[in-house]
Amino acid sequence: MGKSTALRSFVSKGRNSSTTHYLRLYGIDGTSAARRLARLARQVERECLAGKSVRVALDDVPAGDESVVDRQAASISRMVTSGASVAVSLLPEDDLLAERLSGAIRLTSSDLLVGDVLELGPSDPLYDVRSLTGGIPSLVSALLRDNGTSHVDTLVAGSTYFEALEHLVGATLRPGLLDDEISTRLAMLLLGSGTFDDVASVTCIDPSEIAAGLEESAPLFGISCHDASFRCFGIDTLDGVNACSASLSPKVAPLSALFDSALRMLVERGAFDRAAAIARISSSEAAASVILGHAEEFIDVGEVALIRRLVGQAQARSLITSERAASIELVLSALGDPGFRLPETISSQERSELSSLAGVTPSDALLLGCRAVLAGESVSSRGDDVVEPIGLAAHLQAVQLLRDGRPGAVQRLVGPRVFSSMEGSLATALLRLDMAIACVLLGDDRMSDCISDSLAREFFMRDGYSALRDEETFLLALDALAHGSCDLSSIDALVSEAERSGNELIRVAALMMGAAVEYVQGDYRSAGLRSAIAAGAAGRAGFAHLEAEANVLCCAAAGSSMGIGAVPPNWEDTCDTGELSAVAKLVRSALGGDEDLQDSQRIRGGAALPSDEIWLLRVLLSGKGDVPERLRNLIPHTWATAIPPIPLLQSTSSITVRPRRQPAGRCDDEGLAEAALGVRLKLGLLGGFSLNVDGKQVPEWHIDRRATKAMLVFIALHPKLSAKRYEIIEQLWPDCDYKAGLDKIYQATSTLRKEISAVAPGFDPFLSSRGDRSVSLDPAVIECDFLEFEEAAREALASEGDDMRVLDAAIRSEKLYTGDLFVPTRDFMGYVVARRQELRELYVDAMVAGAEAALRLGRYRISARLADAATAVDDLREDAVEVLIQALRASGRVFEAEQRYKRFAVRFVDRTHMPPSKRLRKAMSAKGNGAKGGPAARSEGD
Repeated sequence: MGKSTALRSFVSKGRNSSTTHYLRLYGIDGTSAARRLARLARQVERECLAGKSVRVALDDVPAGDESVVDRQAASISRMVTSGASVAVSLLPEDDLLAERLSGAIRLTSSDLLVGDVLELGPSDPLYDVRSLTGGIPSLVSALLRDNGTSHVDTLVAGSTYFEALEHLVGATLRPGLLDDEISTRLAMLLLGSGTFDDVASVTCIDPSEIAAGLEESAPLFGISCHDASFRCFGIDTLDGVNACSASLSPKVAPLSALFDSALRMLVERGAFDRAAAIARISSSEAAASVILGHAEEFIDVGEVALIRRLVGQAQARSLITSERAASIELVLSALGDPGFRLPETISSQERSELSSLAGVTPSDALLLGCRAVLAGESVSSRGDDVVEPIGLAAHLQAVQLLRDGRPGAVQRLVGPRVFSSMEGSLATALLRLDMAIACVLLGDDRMSDCISDSLAREFFMRDGYSALRDEETFLLALDALAHGSCDLSSIDALVSEAERSGNELIRVAALMMGAAVEYVQGDYRSAGLRSAIAAGAAGRAGFAHLEAEANVLCCAAAGSSMGIGAVPPNWEDTCDTGELSAVAKLVRSALGGDEDLQDSQRIRGGAALPSDEIWLLRVLLSGKGDVPERLRNLIPHTWATAIPPIPLLQSTSSITVRPRRQPAGRCDDEGLAEAALGVRLKLGLLGGFSLNVDGKQVPEWHIDRRATKAMLVFIALHPKLSAKRYEIIEQLWPDCDYKAGLDKIYQATSTLRKEISAVAPGFDPFLSSRGDRSVSLDPAVIECDFLEFEEAAREALASEGDDMRVLDAAIRSEKLYTGDLFVPTRDFMGYVVARRQELRELYVDAMVAGAEAALRLGRYRISARLADAATAVDDLREDAVEVLIQALRASGRVFEAEQRYKRFAVRFVDRTHMPPSKRLRKAMSAKGNGAKGGPAARSEGD
């Protein structure tokens, strides 16, 4: 426990047998403190002479000169000599008083750390507690309050923790410390972690002597003099330094040079995100020069807003050249302005070698290339001479490989870099998208699940990267198509947005996705027309492989629609890879008849699986037309297992039909069919999260991605299981604009449909919502445990006057309420937390109503159980304690009633600083064991 908690505990344990005094002296001067101690010493002496046992706790006794310290020590010694037990807390710099108190037992801050936390090892699931708190009691308790009693795989550092951390940092930099110690402490906090040499470089002070004292008295710094290193617990994270900025900012004016030195060292380390956090605290010219000198690296870690703010100011102060400013502005426009285009005057050679443009550095060229490749430009991906060639250079190469129909090569190129690259950077976000697209095209669901593309999506929601979001949106559409849950309206919106942004590559790919959707749905006429449009657009843009793929799809659609569609006569000759040629031969064989039998037999004879064209084969083999059926008969048997058809896409009707429930005991086919029309999805949110479909559980981790679980919970908690789209966006993605939020909703619903379909093929829990712009679950097929509880609890409250009905409803409520409402990690509006509190209060109300009804009916044990359940949730609920005491006394458990009352009274006074109500005290002091409900001797059958 912390020193203040230890002092309070020292006092509270003696309250029953001793006179206690707790005096906190924080914030007053030493002379005033000496006077207050003298008065207290006289009072304590009188109490001891009267024969009383006295305990005294003195918290934060302030420093003073030697005469003041002598007076303070004399007062404390006088209390001890009188027979009082005295506990004192001092700041480390007030050590002179501790020396005057001879014979005292001395404890340092390190002695008060939470031992159980310090014993945690790296393999322990709760090791994060140690890394976030270092065993510091105030941080440990704050972290535990943030996480409550819920069982979570990963601890969440919430507002309570960061408030405690900020308070601790502020106290660490308190006035009264020597200048060298302030500088040393501040340098460690700004750097987060490092060595004593790092601190010396920043402060020009040898920190060894100061660090030796901090190791004993300031565990926040995590100092190890043996290794000459430090690691500031909590504030070594980016969230920590941002949370403590208010405590650090007052030191900017007197120590601006130290902030600049720390920022330079962080840049040298490559810790650009932490350097950006420091730059937002200190806005000196030196800091601006350092940041703009590495503008590309700061852009890569998501700090576009910071660079945009500084570049104009720096140019006005002549901190950078106009050419350098123009180069940075060009990069910012390319990444954040959908209307940006490379100037028409730039030659094709310059477009390929962007670093040859005037003022453009190799790093700038890679960032410009991220936009240029989406526009269809062939950009050089050479990056051996730039700061970070692997990430962005690999991305440029990957996009061009995808354009040329080589997703397998992309997987080999990007795979090693995705799992070893730095989190939270533009390069990593783009590589994750590249890898995810390649995995979907290759049909590699196992690898796709390993790529957390949600992190990439969150990155692109930041300010300044809107022009690159089309690739992310394309991935959503592609992934949805692969799992049979895509709709044309979203694809059409992507086509329009890509056209406005000039991202021609995305526009052509989206046109092909739209054609594929129509083909799988069986609308071959539209699929043929759309694929012909895609082929024409690809041809004009010079995307030879995409043009050939569109021609193959157009030919298959035209054959399925009996010749309708514009298919070029030489469509097969446009195939630029052997694998696409093999697919084209299959299509020609499916359309040709007997004259192509020899080619089809050759294909069936053992041709290698065209892995780079699996996505196209899956589309061609899906649907119910003649061509898909012929293709399924033509492909080799070894291919069939590797190319599962896409689930048939079906539109959801907006008309809800209330089905009949299956009678008990039915197990024949007809009974199963009727069961499929009844409640098929059971959602449990009380005491944790569970989702069951047709009696089979959907693994929770399957829907943790893409905020799917959070969206399901949010919708389920709304009346009629329906929530407006804008409400969902505000709840889950408040930083998104409306269009980006719709993409995320679409992605989350697709994920849920996919996981439910894996358990129950063809089952869709959503209703159509185009008219009212909402997302709705079908109440006819969904059952929620919290709704059942709410119904039972409200029945208990509404049945006043019918005690048997109240009791029955309360007991049902008790069984249904298995724990507090599950709260997902995303609850930005606080809607779920508010509903959880509402249900908690409803539960307590129902338990109290049931307990009172049971007491009137003479069922005292049930009454005590229900009242006890209410106090377990709300331990300050007086009416629950009152009925609990009455029930315990009525059932002969008088001693237990007294103990429960005493514990409640102590708790109530401690928190409210008021005594319990007269009514409760009267209930406790009532004589006899009876109660309003009847004699205690009545037997119970419950």
